[in-house]
Order: sequence, then C-alpha cells, then structure tokens
Amino acid sequence: MPKYTKRPMPDEEACVHVMSRVVQKRFLIDDRGMEEMRRILRTQAEFAGLDVITFCFLKNHFHILLHIDPKRAYEHVADDELVRRFRTLYGSKRSPSIGADTEGLEALLEHGGERATRVRERLKARMGDVSVFMRELKTRFTFWYNRNYQTVGTFWAERFRSVLVEPGSEALRTVAAYIDLNAVKAGLAEEPTSYRFCGLGEATMGNRRARSAYGWLMRRRRGRTGSTRPSEEIFSEYAAHVERIVKRLQIERAANQKNHPDTLSDQPPVVEEDPAAEGYRGKKGAIGSAAWISHLCQAGGPFRPVN
Repeated sequence: MPKYTKRPMPDEEACVHVMSRVVQKRFLIDDRGMEEMRRILRTQAEFAGLDVITFCFLKNHFHILLHIDPKRAYEHVADDELVRRFRTLYGSKRSPSIGADTEGLEALLEHGGERATRVRERLKARMGDVSVFMRELKTRFTFWYNRNYQTVGTFWAERFRSVLVEPGSEALRTVAAYIDLNAVKAGLAEEPTSYRFCGLGEATMGNRRARSAYGWLMRRRRGRTGSTRPSEEIFSEYAAHVERIVKRLQIERAANQKNHPDTLSDQPPVVEEDPAAEGYRGKKGAIGSAAWISHLCQAGGPFRPVN
C-alpha cells in the first residue's frame, strides 16, 4: 500500500478512495454478505467520525470514498460524543480494548482520573485514521463471514489500496462516478441507481443520509454570497452526470452487439465523462489539480513530484 499520513494535515479536510479484494480474487461476497458489509461500514464510519461519500460492494472486492474532517473526526470530540460513538459501534457489548461496556465507559469518563484520560485517548486514536478504519472494517467482516459460513482463516487478499483525492474538485466527482459505475462495469446492473449495494443506488432508493453525503463532492464550491450549495442540488447534478455516462455505455454496448453479435459484451469499459481522469483505477498516490498536488508535496511527507 502507498503510505501517507494516516490522518489529514491539521485543520485540513481530506478525501480518500480505498479498495480491497477478496483472497485469490474469489467471488465470495453474496447479497447477504454485502448487506452485512453495508451495516459494518455505516457503524464503523460513525464511530471513526468519517463521512462515506459513496461506496460499491461487489462479489470479490469493494470501493469506498471517504471524507475526513479532522475537527469532527477526532480533534473536538466531547465525552458525550465519545460515548455516543462507542454505543453506535458496540451497543450493549463490552469492548475488549478498554474492558468496559457503554455504561461503564460513561461512568468512567464522568469519574475522571488517569484511567479515564488513557481510555479517552485510546478511543480517539482510532478515529479519523484511515488505516485503523479499514483494519477494523475488514476484521469485523472476516469474523462475521467465518462465523456464518463455517470457515476459518483470512478473507482479504491484501491490506488495502488507497488514493488521496482533492476535496471539492472535478477529480472527486470523477472518482465517485468511477465507484458508483463499478456494478455496471461488472455486468451486475444496467445502471447504478438500481444496484442497492452502491452509494448512488442506496441514495436513489430513498436513503436521505446517502443523498446528503454526496454534498461533500462540491461542498467547497461557494457562490457569490459565500454560502455553500445545498446537498440535494449537488446530488441531483451528480446523478444526472452519472446518467449521461450510463447512456453512453448503453449506446456503446448496443453498437458492440450489433457489430460483433458473437462477442460477449457484458463488461464494457467504463468511459469517464471527464477525459482528464480516463484510466483512473485507484492504485496509489493522489489525484487532483496541479496546485493541490504541489501543496501536498510542499507540506512534506512521502509525496513528491513524478516526472
């Protein structure tokens, strides 16, 4: 995995596309597994203070696009918010890492002291950190899968791949579309709005939270009044953007079938509407404007210009 700072630079938001595959590229995740993956994703993201912009689960891999706001994720987390996130993830269960359930954690934090400080910092250290988020997400699913399908051993083929994406940019919208179109590319759906295991499908089917999350695609773009655009407006524009790509794919597929009737064309190549991002595959590094990439390089860390 290409390494970079686990958390964004102080006071700076970040977006990251993460992806991981099943061991030996086997098609092991059925609909039941995808439902569980979606449940774990939502609870894990809520605990970590991360926003899921979109996602796509397939039978042998998954994609997730995350937005990270350092202040919300881990810098300004009050004790009541810490307890709420703990309850979201663990419910009434006891956490092995701190040796307490939700009621025990609440009492401990109220009492204060050195142990409360250690527990508080231990929990906050797991928030806003992409590496920790992915490790816990994949581990929880592996435990669930092995328990429910009577198997043992590893489930995932690799740690995970990741790409930083410039917030509020055309690149971010292109990456989101790439993710939402994965089911179409794989021949699992005619269009992403009918595939319930991706962000666009979930949003189209009435999930208000999923629709609102697409607001992060352009949240930084401010009008003349300085106010941000409504999330619903951004979602509608994005959905229309993806619909145009789907229509182009359908025309291309129909043409291929007409010209080559004996050739299977269930998996057409995804054609991005933004030519600058054609061929994006989410393997390493960062994607965004030249100015933003330059900013990353100047900020230090592992990023450097590539000739």
